[in-house]
Amino acid sequence: MPRTNWLRMIIGILIATLIMFFSDGFFHERIVVADWTAVYTALGIRPPVHSTANLLYFFIFELGRGILAMSLYVMLRVCWKPGPAAAALAGIVTWIAFSVTGPAQFIPLGFFSHALWVKVGGFHLITSIVATIAGAAVYKEGK
Repeated sequence: MPRTNWLRMIIGILIATLIMFFSDGFFHERIVVADWTAVYTALGIRPPVHSTANLLYFFIFELGRGILAMSLYVMLRVCWKPGPAAAALAGIVTWIAFSVTGPAQFIPLGFFSHALWVKVGGFHLITSIVATIAGAAVYKEGK
């Protein structure tokens, strides 16, 4: 069994995380801002003020996505041929775990609308696959 190259895995995690963090920030602040405004209005609350401390929570979420995606990719390399197909599968599994099932629990509570869930889910599917492929591109097994 090949040895895990931890340095390259960490670099891959950081690449995937940064892609997801910045693309997600753009998506939520520019594309679905009206959906979020509707959620805040329905809840009777004011939109949050973004600060460095608040952004840290978003980064932690994206780091979780990056860690899971790259961990799955490294494990899949043992069973599948290494490359974009294995990375895409790891990205899809990560998407299901983080972007489909996680937010679904907040719909009945009113913290997420169906429309927002579908939009974010669709966007995350693309970014999860792209970011995982980008992170996987730097990974090679250790010697």
